[in-house]
Amino acid sequence: MFLTFALITLCAALGMLLQKNVIVAGLCLVATFFGLAGLFLLLANPVAAAFQLIVYSGAIMVLVLFVIMMLNSHEEEPAQASRPVQRWLGVALAALLALGSIKLVSASAGVAALAKSGAAVPTAMTLQKVGTTLFAEHVLGFEVAGLLLLVAMIGAVALTKRNL
Repeated sequence: MFLTFALITLCAALGMLLQKNVIVAGLCLVATFFGLAGLFLLLANPVAAAFQLIVYSGAIMVLVLFVIMMLNSHEEEPAQASRPVQRWLGVALAALLALGSIKLVSASAGVAALAKSGAAVPTAMTLQKVGTTLFAEHVLGFEVAGLLLLVAMIGAVALTKRNL
């Protein structure tokens, strides 16, 4: 199952990056979010999977596609001259960064500790755990985020009323 969701996520992300049409790229981003939600389910975290589907796949992608269609920016620009040297330098740099990342991760203490102890089965995250953690340990951040959203709403209403 992990390989299925990982391939969905990676293929959709690559499709998004390689797509020239921004609307199709936005839909590939939605497929990437669905793959990530599946990975969250495999990590025994259905709350994060639900948040991923509701918030990102639902609200943010509707907003992104709405803005793309409103700005009418889905017209393609003419292709520029080919630059093979830059393309190959970019591929070489990406490969070098990937190899360095793999080397750093494999040499880390966390990977060594996981290899010694074996893979632990994750405990399921429930809404009760999320609520308890949010309102017990992170209540200040929760309140600050609420006030910030309130100020943003007041600012949006003030800007809209001024332009009418």
